[in-house]
Amino acid sequence: MESNNFYDDRKFCTDCNDYVPYLASIERSYCVQCGAEVRLFSTEDWERFQNGLGNRPLTGRKAKTQGRSGAIIDAKAAEAEETTQSTEFEQPDDQRESA
Repeated sequence: MESNNFYDDRKFCTDCNDYVPYLASIERSYCVQCGAEVRLFSTEDWERFQNGLGNRPLTGRKAKTQGRSGAIIDAKAAEAEETTQSTEFEQPDDQRESA
């Protein structure tokens, strides 16, 4: 893996038509060489990047409906577990009076 650092970082300048060092502000970044606003990718590289994303299989989080039903099942299981724990610790009435 490449080691990225501040001095090697580059963005695309449309005026220079090249990847150049840049000055970053909060909302925009500017070319060090000509002062024009820079972008992350050139148009060709952006299209290549987008096409590459389309070929990847989608992975990640499950759909919300699956997560919701799982949460409901987990809540019911937790409730059932609480009732079994509370019945295990209850003492019969005759033992409570003698204690």
